[in-house]
Amino acid sequence: MPATLDHWIADTLAIERLNAQSLIVTVLGDAIAPFGGHTWLKSLMRLVEPLGLNDRLVRTSVFRLAAEGWLLANRRGRRSEYRLTPQGFSRFEQAHHRIYTLAAQQWDGQWTLVLLPPAEASPARQQLRRELEWEGFVALGTGVLAHPAPRPDAVGGIVDRLGMREQVFVLSAREAVPLRGRPLGEFARDAWSLTALAADYDRFIGRFSPLLQGLQGLADPAQDLAPEPAFLARTLLVHEFRRVQLRDPQLPQALLPGQWPGLAAYRLSGEIYRRLYPAANRHVLAVLEAESGFVPPLTPYFYQRFGGLLNDLA
Repeated sequence: MPATLDHWIADTLAIERLNAQSLIVTVLGDAIAPFGGHTWLKSLMRLVEPLGLNDRLVRTSVFRLAAEGWLLANRRGRRSEYRLTPQGFSRFEQAHHRIYTLAAQQWDGQWTLVLLPPAEASPARQQLRRELEWEGFVALGTGVLAHPAPRPDAVGGIVDRLGMREQVFVLSAREAVPLRGRPLGEFARDAWSLTALAADYDRFIGRFSPLLQGLQGLADPAQDLAPEPAFLARTLLVHEFRRVQLRDPQLPQALLPGQWPGLAAYRLSGEIYRRLYPAANRHVLAVLEAESGFVPPLTPYFYQRFGGLLNDLA
């Protein structure tokens, strides 16, 4: 790791160009949603400016997110405020489970199949398919998606939110053992492009392991780290982990190749996050309070991230 956290941040930003809207989604979900989901535009600009986003990029990105239903905009004179919509909170709740929670390792061999209506493509059907694929489902054919171990209530929540409860069939299935042929592990590797995903996890581990090594040298990261660099490093960590993790179907261990790097990447992220979050939260709170005057208390679910954050590093 470079001599200081500032150097590590500068080196990381120098080798990767960040997508403005994607980065803002990361900041909204990781930093702002836990403090009530409200921010003034100026506060958001202040948070992301050191990451290379100018005011124009921020304005364009939040305008698009508002148009897509993530944010509700409100003008107060010359100032603009943004709040997460119920739909936005719902999306971040989904992402929270995908990013910060370890997938179940045990599997009973049961598969979940979702059969889409045979009618011609409609916006609702296309959105349902996108959201199921985001949850890790894979298309087996026209109108048939499958996953061996989806998150509890994930399918029902998506179907209900899109108003398609009466238009889809959700089935449970098992492998017909007497007809067993190709190993399920081989099917999973090809159906979900696990080889490419493993390579992305390996790159993530290679990039962020030096950061953990540097943080382990601090006696008390909560007090020794400056708030803004801690926030920037945490944002880069979550942004990069999110980009890989949200493409991970989170399959049970029985279907994954040996030495699967996803678990190592998750544990690495948790170790780094635990060391960064106290100082990072101080920066977020200070920036939000500078414009709002009052910020709601940090939501308790924040401390459930990565298996629990309340430890002797907090």
